[in-house]
Amino acid sequence: MNPRRAAAGAIAVLTALTLVSCGEGSGRGGSNQPGVSLPPSAAPGPAGEAQRTSVNESSQQDIAATLRANGVPDAEHWAQIIADNKPYPKEDRSMAKLRQVLAQNHADPETTDKIVNALRP
Repeated sequence: MNPRRAAAGAIAVLTALTLVSCGEGSGRGGSNQPGVSLPPSAAPGPAGEAQRTSVNESSQQDIAATLRANGVPDAEHWAQIIADNKPYPKEDRSMAKLRQVLAQNHADPETTDKIVNALRP
């Protein structure tokens, strides 16, 4: 193999790896620390089932990040309440226990809908 071709190939690989690594970790996550990414399920707006964060398996910080991304006011407060009342029934698609916990903590209907839409059992 030609030494020039080998060097050019190595440079191309290193450049590609550098570009890929520069694009990662640029989001802000549950603790609002630079370099902490949002969970992949924290897409803003109405969440489909695949985009929802698991209420039982996610950390309080990930729940807060997901709620924030979905426009829930005071996301950290609600994430703490949600985490403090774990576990939630995995088979309950209507999220009745979560709705009950939110009602007991005086969540308004709009906030309840945003939270339930962002999470899954």
